[in-house]
Amino acid sequence: MENKQGRKLLIEFPGRNYSCDRPLLYYCGKIFADRGYDVIQLDYNFRLRGNKDDIPSLIEESKEIVLKQLDMVDFSSYDDIVFVSKSMGCAVAGFCEEHYNLRARHVFLTPVDASLKYMRRGKCIVIAGKEDMILESRKLKIYCVGQDVPLKQFEEVGHSLEHPSDINKTFAILMVIIRMFKEF
Repeated sequence: MENKQGRKLLIEFPGRNYSCDRPLLYYCGKIFADRGYDVIQLDYNFRLRGNKDDIPSLIEESKEIVLKQLDMVDFSSYDDIVFVSKSMGCAVAGFCEEHYNLRARHVFLTPVDASLKYMRRGKCIVIAGKEDMILESRKLKIYCVGQDVPLKQFEEVGHSLEHPSDINKTFAILMVIIRMFKEF
C-alpha cells in the first residue's frame, strides 16, 4: 500500500459567478500545485437551480452538491488541507470543514455574511475590497478585528477584486494576492 503521509490538499470553492478558471482561483491552484498539493477545483454553479440572487438558498443548494463530490476524498491521508474560497464558496468551505471535522486552513476571498462564523484566529486570512456591496467592508473589518483574523482590504474595488476602470490596478491587486498565496 502506498504511503500517503505528508500529502497536501488544496480545495477551491468558487463563487456564484466566479469559477475556478477565473484569475484568483486559477493562479491559486497553480501556485499550490507547484508546491506539491493535490488540487480539487469544485464546480457547482452549473447545477444550481435556485434564484441566482438569493445567496442563502444558493449556499444551501451548493452544500448538497459539494458533499457528493467530497465524500470520495480520504481526508485522513492529508497532513495539510487548505480551502481557498470565493464569495458564497466561503460559507460552503466553512460548512465542509465542520461537516468532515477537519482542521483546514482557509483563504476567504470576498466572503459573504454566512461565512463570518467560520473565520477563526490562526487558521485563515480574509481578502476583500473596501467597496464590496455583498458584505459591507466596515462590518467585515469589525468582525475580523474582534476575532483577531488577518484581513487585507483593497481600496477602490468591490466584490470582484477588480478595479472598475484601471486594468493596471487590477493586475497589481492580483499580484499582491498571488504573493499572499505563496506565503500561506
